[in-house]
Amino acid sequence: MSITWCVAHTHSLKEHVAKQHLLQQGFEVYLPQFKKIRRHARKVDEVLSPLFPRYLFVGMDKEGSSWRSINGTQGVSHVLMSNPMTPACVPLSAIQDLKSQEISDGVVKIESLVTFSKGEKVRVLEGVFKGKVVTFCGLDDKSRVQLFLNFLGRETMLSLPVCAVEAA
Repeated sequence: MSITWCVAHTHSLKEHVAKQHLLQQGFEVYLPQFKKIRRHARKVDEVLSPLFPRYLFVGMDKEGSSWRSINGTQGVSHVLMSNPMTPACVPLSAIQDLKSQEISDGVVKIESLVTFSKGEKVRVLEGVFKGKVVTFCGLDDKSRVQLFLNFLGRETMLSLPVCAVEAA
């Protein structure tokens, strides 16, 4: 049996509910997470947060298992599709690459996924500064990229999600 990985879009904050119900149905499930610093009510603690909020990977034998049942699973909104009859597949190498970055079961060190070096030029992909080329400074304690932007003749610090930048 060869495993094919597809992506399930979950309801908001229901990744773990969906994972549990999919496991009970016999699917293989991968929910990569990272450690995030949470500040609330003068308390600081470390919590696990999904690396891809509202998404998880479902491994299945496309010929042997009924992937359509994933859509009816509690916590799942729908399976991402490549066409109306076929779930979109994720290459096995992408799953293996993520797993190779784990520091413990399903926990990925977010710093290992950032391939930029301090001082490197990156392009902003979303927001009001979309398309601007900025300078990468590092990651903050919330695992967001810190960037220097030359704006109105001044260097301004900008903080964005890791997925909001690419190499320039």
